[in-house]
Amino acid sequence: MTTYSSQPILITADLMEPLIRCQSEIIRAIYLRASVLYAPGDLRVMDVDEPKPRRGSIVARVRIALTCGTDVKLYRRGHPFAKLPNIIGHEFVGVVEDLGEDVPDSYRGRLFVTMNTSPCGECFYCVRGRENLCERLGETIIGFTVPGAYAEMIEIPERIWRRYFYQIPPGLDLVEAAFLEPLSTVVHGQRILGGVDGEWVAVIGSGPIGLMHLQLLKLRGLMVAVIDRHWEKLDVAKRLGADVVVNSNEERPEDIARSINSGKGFDAIIEAAGKQEAWELAIRLVRSGGKILFFGGLPRGTSVPIDSYRIHYEEVEVKGAFHTTPRDVDEAYKLIETRKLRLRELVSGVMPLERVREALENMGRGVGLKYAIKP
Repeated sequence: MTTYSSQPILITADLMEPLIRCQSEIIRAIYLRASVLYAPGDLRVMDVDEPKPRRGSIVARVRIALTCGTDVKLYRRGHPFAKLPNIIGHEFVGVVEDLGEDVPDSYRGRLFVTMNTSPCGECFYCVRGRENLCERLGETIIGFTVPGAYAEMIEIPERIWRRYFYQIPPGLDLVEAAFLEPLSTVVHGQRILGGVDGEWVAVIGSGPIGLMHLQLLKLRGLMVAVIDRHWEKLDVAKRLGADVVVNSNEERPEDIARSINSGKGFDAIIEAAGKQEAWELAIRLVRSGGKILFFGGLPRGTSVPIDSYRIHYEEVEVKGAFHTTPRDVDEAYKLIETRKLRLRELVSGVMPLERVREALENMGRGVGLKYAIKP
């Protein structure tokens, strides 16, 4: 017969510490921390279930994630593609930790960067090489329709990683590698812009996107003027090689344009601010026969007044650019590997997962360019 002592058991501090540590490790094995957006403005860092790989998918530990202007918009006012509540964040680098059925074991442990979505490859637009217009693009978007990267771990659907899986070589900066998605959209935009007949381009907007456009234009040997309202961002543009910076709060960009090409204006304009007034400014700054790339999107239904005389009689060429294509992604990754771009200088600081809200709020107020989130 078993007997039990009625005497209390004294548990000393040296015994408690390993017990607490063991309990914490058990909890961490079951739950992970993540930043979940429940509704616009309602962002919570909380415990979530550890993702399990489904057939064909992989699960990775997030090494670094980057904030993005799209995430700021999603946090502030929602997004038509977003299914809430959901873990947000879509620019990241990870290490493969778990594999779904039919995934070769050789992928385990690989350090990699991927995209947040992938074209279907079969629809009307995909078969014509316009994968950025894929009719099924919105089905699977990391951080919008499936859980995102502001988390300790993430599941990457097969449709995405099978097309976009770039193993990161030793020595490549992980923060710079995480720029793959936004850089690929800039590469796409400049491909749509095409050649510039002349040497002067104005970039409207000195956020991370505008500053990547600046760097690619300088690699092409062009003269670049950057226009913005914030000296903090314009100072970065100067460091990155802008030939002229214009603070539109202090001087009229139109006056600068009159000093270009003997008063005729800029040969090309890249609008990268995503504001209606920036679209209208672009039309005023470009010379006859010049080009405008409208890169920054506006809400559906927004109308922008355009003088038809400029389009018809002055042959101003107007183009739009949205998202990216597989060939643009490949080119962007090759650019990152060359280390010719100073991408880390577009990151204003590193923050833990618990401070994602602060990072997005900062960006919304114009404080900082972009933040690296370290789970």
